[in-house]
Amino acid sequence: MSDSYEDRSFAKLFPTKATIPDAARIDPKANPPRMLIDGKVRTVDEDDPDQQLPVYSRVAVRDGNELSPVLLGHEPKLGVLEVGEAMAAAERVLAAGATWATAPIETRITAVEKLAARLAADVERIATLLMWEIGKPVASARQEVTRSIDYIKDTIAELRALDRDRVVYTGVVGHTQHVAKDVTRPLGTVLCVAPFNYPVNEFLTTIIPALLMGNVVIAKTPRFGMLANMALMDAFADAFPPGVVALLPGDGRAVLPGVISHKSNDVFGNAKGTVDVFAFIGSEGAANAILKGHPTPSFVHKILGLGAKNAGIVLAGADIDAVATRLVKGSLGFNGQRCTAEKIIFAPAGAEGDALVAAIAKRVTALPLGMPWDPVAAITPLPEPQKLEVMWGLIGDAVAKGARIANDGGGRGYYSIMRPAVLDRVALGMKIYDEEQFGPVVPIVRYERVQEVIDWHVRSPYGQQAGIHGPDSPTRGDLAMALTSYVARVNLDDVCQRGPDTFGFTAADKSGHGTLSIRAALLSFSRSVIVQSPLRAAIEHV
Repeated sequence: MSDSYEDRSFAKLFPTKATIPDAARIDPKANPPRMLIDGKVRTVDEDDPDQQLPVYSRVAVRDGNELSPVLLGHEPKLGVLEVGEAMAAAERVLAAGATWATAPIETRITAVEKLAARLAADVERIATLLMWEIGKPVASARQEVTRSIDYIKDTIAELRALDRDRVVYTGVVGHTQHVAKDVTRPLGTVLCVAPFNYPVNEFLTTIIPALLMGNVVIAKTPRFGMLANMALMDAFADAFPPGVVALLPGDGRAVLPGVISHKSNDVFGNAKGTVDVFAFIGSEGAANAILKGHPTPSFVHKILGLGAKNAGIVLAGADIDAVATRLVKGSLGFNGQRCTAEKIIFAPAGAEGDALVAAIAKRVTALPLGMPWDPVAAITPLPEPQKLEVMWGLIGDAVAKGARIANDGGGRGYYSIMRPAVLDRVALGMKIYDEEQFGPVVPIVRYERVQEVIDWHVRSPYGQQAGIHGPDSPTRGDLAMALTSYVARVNLDDVCQRGPDTFGFTAADKSGHGTLSIRAALLSFSRSVIVQSPLRAAIEHV
């Protein structure tokens, strides 16, 4: 299959050692194999190959036309011993009078602000690691870090507002009026597992609200982007008390089973799972495999971001040029490696659909390919080995069943970089009609009736978002209302996206569980306790 699309001329896009800009160079010795456990950043024996693994980049270097991977640093090999130490430290924090859980919110805020200040001072280093580890374009890499800092600041402001504006209830029992206040308490131990596409931002958008609400966090760094998170270890160790946060790199298959299966005994001697909350962004299969190891899975509070197949729906009468520009950005931002990307486009049949496909194909053909430090590069190397083969398999299956590649050179690539493919006339029976591609392929379905779009959503197991593009009309309004039964957000004349962070970010069906926005995240990592009295004065200082 790869023979049809593999093109060794793409090797010239990769740099030689001499042409890598000084600002983008990376020293593997600056990224030793480290972990954060019980408040201490520990480095394994760097001379012992049995305790570490090399971390290579798919942003290769070229010698002639031959490409070689670049060594970025090392990750530690963690196992039962290190996991046990992290879990024991977390249990000590929760057992020692729960001082972190009961600390005034300003104490927790001070710790988080200290972390944010360290993060702000290290933007360039982390952005450079993101460029090399996951191929993220330089502007997006910086934005991931700075957006995370903004998120932290906004979350702190929201926590203060939440604390200041605690809901006060009144009610009557018999002839006596009662007054109550809603108080939030932490849930316990949170296992956070971050995705590779936003390894810093998505990590912090779960870790930070969990910590601010008084929880203890065990965080498994993503398989790609782990060095960027290892760069945060010193800041976490400096900002938080020992045991409150553990950052565990390494192979998830070695680390996660030990964390999720860890047990502790309650006051009656009954064993229960130590992990109280599972915050995970990734595939449904991976989430199920991890949860299967929990001793008492029915008690686990879950916050899950899973797969998505968001539809961009173009109605008759839409502004073709404006819509094409939006959909190319929405489909191919960061190579289409976003859960919120438009992963299928519905275009009207006939001349309007032809014009839309041509406009999208023209814009995709014009997207510059290059290395992540190139400020004009829109398409960059993909971090996952064998990713091109997966994309080629989807393209080949669709073409064999009647689809066509609408843009010049679509699907051609080499090693880790590929020119995006616009697939026109995708239909039922093709893998990409139903499957999430999570990469640079833009499938377009032609429809005769709007009901066909609704039928696709009824059929789809996913339910994150959809976008509708076209003139304001009863048809658009009716379609938007129909889609609210199948997705968690409908975007009108806008691309699918996570932000703004004040909006709820959630999903239906197999796309996720739980809600994340600035306020919703704080509430998701806490439980509500009612303190009430017949006397209003009695609850004033709670």
